[in-house]
Amino acid sequence: MSTPARAAPPPPPVRKGHVQAFEAISNYKAKRDCELSFEEGDLLFVTDRSDPDWFLAIADKKKGYIPSNHVSSENARMPIVDAGRRGNFELLDECLVAGVSVNALDKSGCSALHGVAQGGHVQCLMRLLKEPKLAINLQNKLGDTPLHCAAVRGHSEVVRVLLDHGAQQDITNRDNQTPRSLAKNGIVISILDEGPEHQQRNSGFESHDYGAENSDDSD
Repeated sequence: MSTPARAAPPPPPVRKGHVQAFEAISNYKAKRDCELSFEEGDLLFVTDRSDPDWFLAIADKKKGYIPSNHVSSENARMPIVDAGRRGNFELLDECLVAGVSVNALDKSGCSALHGVAQGGHVQCLMRLLKEPKLAINLQNKLGDTPLHCAAVRGHSEVVRVLLDHGAQQDITNRDNQTPRSLAKNGIVISILDEGPEHQQRNSGFESHDYGAENSDDSD
């Protein structure tokens, strides 16, 4: 009597931080159901490169195989950081859902949170705060934290939210400056001087206004 064949084990789950963005350098039309079609310039999130000829990727929330000679990682920017900088909520969410690390860095050492803080994008900020492993006090190559970036740009609401979620004011950058010493906007200076607890009570700001009532900064 023959032994029944064992089913193949399920593929391992995608680990955050093990996803890399690739850019399509030419068009490709899927020839099988397990493949993905894409056009030149499309962004694809590659989750498995164990086969050098066929990568497993995610695009438009669909998963499938792509020919490796049709894509390149050389010119693909760090999409999650770009999304944060531009306030592109849809791309930011797509990156996070695909498994891109919330703390991924670009060449300047900036994370998506740095980009969000520079641009003052509160909706994107609240989305990032839902990620349990978000490093809120991460310093870039200049030593700036997201709080530095928000303070120098005068984004008072972002400063307020960052403080309420544990951003530290005493961290100095490479020029030995704190967020307070960089701040020029009067409202931002007031928020930094008074601290997060007082501001949250008196600002009228409610985190659920931005869909963050279930945010959790713990791992």
